[in-house]
Amino acid sequence: MADPKKLKLPVKLNVTTVLIAAVVLIILGELLLGTGGFVEIEPGEVAVVYNNTGIAIFGDDEETIVQQGAKTFLPGLQAVHVLERRPQVFVMSNDEVKKRGEGDVNTERSLTVRANDGSNFYFDRLEVHYQIVPSQAADVIRTSGPDDAFKVELLATYARQVLRDEFGRYDFLEIANPATYGAATTDAKTHLNEALSPLGVEVTQIVTPKPKFEARVEKAIEDRQNAEQEVEVQEEKRRKLEQEKGLKIQSIEQEKNGEYQSLIAELESRKKAAGNQLIAIKRDADKYFIDREANGSAYRDEKIVRAKANEVAYKKAAEGMVAKITAVGAAGPDVLNRVIAEKVFPQLKKVTATPLVKPATPIDIRHINRGGGQ
Repeated sequence: MADPKKLKLPVKLNVTTVLIAAVVLIILGELLLGTGGFVEIEPGEVAVVYNNTGIAIFGDDEETIVQQGAKTFLPGLQAVHVLERRPQVFVMSNDEVKKRGEGDVNTERSLTVRANDGSNFYFDRLEVHYQIVPSQAADVIRTSGPDDAFKVELLATYARQVLRDEFGRYDFLEIANPATYGAATTDAKTHLNEALSPLGVEVTQIVTPKPKFEARVEKAIEDRQNAEQEVEVQEEKRRKLEQEKGLKIQSIEQEKNGEYQSLIAELESRKKAAGNQLIAIKRDADKYFIDREANGSAYRDEKIVRAKANEVAYKKAAEGMVAKITAVGAAGPDVLNRVIAEKVFPQLKKVTATPLVKPATPIDIRHINRGGGQ
C-alpha cells in the first residue's frame, strides 16, 4: 500500500484546463441543441459578434462584420446578431395601414400637420427611405434591439415629430408652393439625420406628395393658383410685347442706320466734290494771281522804261529851258520890251475908257434914291 504522504494530489486545478473543458462542454451542448457554431451573412446584411465572457482570448467585446459569407463563432461564449442593411421604406399612409395591418413594421398613419396659421393639411402617402449604417450596427442593436427592432419604433418615434415641426413652420399658402414644401422636406431630412445618426440610422430620401387641405383652403389655393397663372399669362404677354418692342426698335434702328449711312455717303461725296472744286478755285486763283502779277510786272517795267525815257526828255527840255533862260538873261531889257510888245500891246487894243468928269458940288449918296422911292 502506497504511503499517503508520498501521494501528491493537486490542490488547485489548472485554470486553463478548466476553461478549455468548459468551452468544449458548452460547444458540445450548443451543437447537441442545434444552435450551431457558424452563421451565414447574406448580401444586404451586417452582423455583430459579441464576446459573452469578457475574456480577451475570445475576441473583442463586440465586432461588426460587414463582409458577406460564413462566420464561425463559439456558441455560448459568443453571440451573433444579424441585421438587415438593405434600404428600408417607412410609409405614412392610412391606405397602407389598412393594407398591411395595424402595427406592421415600417407603416404608420398618414401625416397631418397644423400650419402656423391654424389650418390643417395632410399627405396621403409620405415615404421615408432609410437604412442602417453598416459600421454602426452595434449602435443600432444597443439603442433599438436586435433583428428588426429598429424597423418597429425608431422611425415612427422621430419622423412624425420632425416632419410636423418642419412643415408646420409655414402657412397654407406657403406650403402649397412646391418650392416651399420641397425646402421643408430637405430640412426635415437634415434634422432626422441629426437625430438618427447617433443611433446608427441614415435617412436617404423623403418622398412627399402634394399636401391636401380642407375644402375652403383648397378653394383659396386654387383661386390663388388661377390668379398666379393669370399673372404669368399677362407676364408672358408683357414679355412678348417687350420682344416686339425690341424687334421694332431694332428694325427702326436698322432703317435709320441705313438712312444715316446714305446721308454720310452723300455728304462724303459732296465733301469730295467741294474739295475738288476748292482745288480748282485755288488753281484758278493761283493762275489769276500769276497772270496779274505778270501783267503788273510788265506794266511796271513799261512805266519804268517810260519814266526813264521821260526823265531823259525832261532833262533835255530843262537843259534847253536853262539855255533859253540864260540866253534871255544875256539879251537884257530888250527882250522884256519885245515880250511886252508881243504880249501886252495886243491886249490894250481891247480896252475902252470914258473920261472922268469931276462934279461941281459934292453928292451925298444918302439922298440919291430917296426922291425916287416916293
